[in-house]
Amino acid sequence: MKKLFFAIFPLALLISCNIDLTSKDNKENSVHSIDSINFISQRHLHNQKFEALNFKTEVQWDSLNTISPKKVLHKKGKVHPDIRTFGWHIYSNGSSYKNYNFSMLWGLSYFSYALQPKTGSYKSIYQWKTTSLIDSAKTKGCKVFFSVSNFGSKNNTIFLRNQKAQKTLIDSISSLLALRSADGINIDFEGVSKKDKEYFTKFIIEISKSLKQDNPNYMVSLCLYAIDWNDIFDINAIDSYIDFYTLMGYDYYGSFSKTTGPVTPFKKSKKFGNGLETSVDHYKNKGIQLNKLIVGLPYYGAEWYTKNPEIGTIVTKFKSHPPYKSIRQLYIDSLKTPIQFDPKSASSYIIIKDGNKAYRQLFFEDVQSLSIKYDWIKNNKIGGVGIWALGYDDGYSEFWDLLTEKFSQE
Repeated sequence: MKKLFFAIFPLALLISCNIDLTSKDNKENSVHSIDSINFISQRHLHNQKFEALNFKTEVQWDSLNTISPKKVLHKKGKVHPDIRTFGWHIYSNGSSYKNYNFSMLWGLSYFSYALQPKTGSYKSIYQWKTTSLIDSAKTKGCKVFFSVSNFGSKNNTIFLRNQKAQKTLIDSISSLLALRSADGINIDFEGVSKKDKEYFTKFIIEISKSLKQDNPNYMVSLCLYAIDWNDIFDINAIDSYIDFYTLMGYDYYGSFSKTTGPVTPFKKSKKFGNGLETSVDHYKNKGIQLNKLIVGLPYYGAEWYTKNPEIGTIVTKFKSHPPYKSIRQLYIDSLKTPIQFDPKSASSYIIIKDGNKAYRQLFFEDVQSLSIKYDWIKNNKIGGVGIWALGYDDGYSEFWDLLTEKFSQE
């Protein structure tokens, strides 16, 4: 609970809410078509934007992304012991963690160990060695994980078929975990092709066994695609080696979409296709115990240009994935744009007139939509909720206060 590096890969089909992925006849029963060649997630777009910047300090990231210096006050609370509230801190969000309510986080993962697939070493680990985030989190009892990321079918094939590179990664990540007295890893390999399934399974087992041999208290977690369309995850084989799973419950619609729609639709519908419920049911049917599953939700939106104001209309052009703080600042606080709500998808959206014959549509999560999804997580005894990404709400307190309201033991 944003990267994903080649436009052509099977994950394009995995994260589509436009196709009935649970049906044997899904291709015939498509609700909408998806342009798989052009699929790219918010994580991938983020990486394309920032990976070339060789910033050495969080101050540089703060300057680039206008991290708020003002102190945000939070409702008091402590996360309930039966719930795992989990978030990802992206390197580009700099020192935004100074406004995190660590008391309401069971754990967080620093994003990321950016894998060099040919060698297993890292292209970058950003500020992992120096960031005060880790000390601040541990002071409040929040567990700290290190994300390991690799994206695209080609990169994954190169790495997963190279045992020497895998050993280098395992040795390297073990040293880096020990350096910061961290609690484990979050594996985020996206775009793994079907032909590499067996190699992927063996890698997951090997890294888990090796890390737990180094430190039995290390926890190993795995990012899941919204739907495992290509059957990449061999749950029966890996489940005993995984402490918890993090479902990437977003990017059902995005830069790749031909029509507008929610980043995270809740229920299956004729207009928007499958949603979060379908994804969770899919993994439950594959054998994952719901108490081991953390459902990641987006703190960002998706915005497109369109010719018509109706939601679900054809896209003229994708605009951006704005973080919640930008949505608040520009559309809600400054322009006072009315927020509308789609009950079926449990998603909020804004329609903006953009010239004489053009519009912009923006779908996003807010307190209303997140409340519904949080209650569903609680009522179904799902393990927890994930946040992609911490700091996307920088300068505002309502999402933290909602976490306290829904998941605090006090």
